Amino acid sequence: MEYGMLTTLIPEAYDEEFRQICRHTMQDAANVLQQNLYEGLCAELGHTIPVFNILPVSSFPQYCSRAFFRRKPLGDGGVDIGFCNVKLLRNRSRSQGIYRELKRWCASSNEPKTLLMYTISQSFVLAVWKLKKKYPDLRVCAIVADLPDMCNLSSSQSFGARLIAKLRSRDAYSMLSCVDRFVLLTKHMASYMGLTQPWCVMEGIAAGAEALPERTDDGTKTVMYSGTLHRQFGVMQLVEAFRKIEDPRMRLVLCGIGDSEGDIRRAAEEDGRIDFLGQLKRDEVIRLQRQATVLVNPRPGDEEFTKYSFPSKTMEYLASGVPVVAYKLAGIEDEYDAYLQYPRDGSVEALADKLCQVCSWPRERWAAVGREGRRFVLENKNAVAQARRILEFLSDEKVR
Repeated sequence: MEYGMLTTLIPEAYDEEFRQICRHTMQDAANVLQQNLYEGLCAELGHTIPVFNILPVSSFPQYCSRAFFRRKPLGDGGVDIGFCNVKLLRNRSRSQGIYRELKRWCASSNEPKTLLMYTISQSFVLAVWKLKKKYPDLRVCAIVADLPDMCNLSSSQSFGARLIAKLRSRDAYSMLSCVDRFVLLTKHMASYMGLTQPWCVMEGIAAGAEALPERTDDGTKTVMYSGTLHRQFGVMQLVEAFRKIEDPRMRLVLCGIGDSEGDIRRAAEEDGRIDFLGQLKRDEVIRLQRQATVLVNPRPGDEEFTKYSFPSKTMEYLASGVPVVAYKLAGIEDEYDAYLQYPRDGSVEALADKLCQVCSWPRERWAAVGREGRRFVLENKNAVAQARRILEFLSDEKVR
C-alpha cells in the first residue's frame, strides 16, 4: 500500500515569508497538527510518504499580497501545488491543481494507494470526488479537524462572506461519498455530517517530550490564554473573570488575534495586570505557556459548535506541564476529566474562583497536577500513537 497526504502546511522554510505577505491569521494549530501527524505516520510506516500541499493563504488582494503561487517539487514525490490566489478564482484553481497532482500520483504505479486528506473544504473534496471517478480503487481517508461551516466564527465576518461559506460547505458535504473513511476530532461530527462510512476519533496530537526548562518564581501568578481571540470563544468572559480578582500578584497574559482585540487592548489600558501580546510565533507561545502558573481555555460549553471541536490548545496546554482550567465541553471525552480543572458552572464568578484556587495551591500539588496532565497526553496522544491508531483503523475492516 502506498500512502500520500493532501495537506495545508506552511513549510518551516517559508514561515517568515508567508507571515509577511499574509494580512490574515496563520493557522498555527492546524499546521502543527498536520506536521505531527505526518511525522507520526512516517515513523510508524518506517519510511517517508509524499505530501501534496496547498499553502493555507487567504485570497488576494484583501488578505494576501501575492496573486499566484508557483508549483514547487517537494521530496519523496510530493509537491507544493501551484494555484491562482485571486479572490473568486482561487477555489477553482486550487481544486484543479490538486486534481492534476493527485492524478499524476495515481498514474505513477499500479500499487494500491491510500490518500489521507486534511480538511474537507470544497476545493479539496471536489478534486478528490473527480479523481475517484477515474481511480475508483483509490482509498481516501479524511482527517476532519474542523467542519467547513464552522471554521470562521468571527463576529466581524460579513453576511456575504458567511453566505458564501455556507454554500461552499453545503457543496462539500454533498460530495463526501468520495471519502471511504473519516478520522474525526469528536464523535458528534459523525451525526452532524450524516456519515454512513466508517469513522474513528482522534482528538489531536500532543508534542513536546523534551525536558521542561527550569522555572523561576518571583511570586507572580500568571494566568495565560493563547489562541483565537473571538468573543464567541469566551475571551472577554476570561477578561471579566480576571478583573474580579483583586490580588495584585495576579497577571493575565493574552496572545493571538481575533474580533475581541480592541476590547482586550482597552482592558489592558485600564488594568496594568493584563498583558496583550498579539500574535506570536509558536516557539515563543510554548515558552510562555511553560512559565505560566495556570493555562486557561474559556470556551463556553453552551455553544452548539463546541460539540464539533476539540480545542487543540487542550493538548498543547497539558503537554506544557502546567495545570489547565477549562470548561467541560461536549467534544472533550471523559478520559480528560482527571487532568483538567473545571469551574463549578459556566459563570464568570466560577471561572474567577477556579483560577484563584489553582493559583493558591501549594507548590507540590501544583507540580503534581501539571506533571500528571503532561504524562497522560505524551504517553497516550503522541504522534506515533495517534498515527498507529489511524493505520490500524484503515487496515481493520470491522472498525466503526
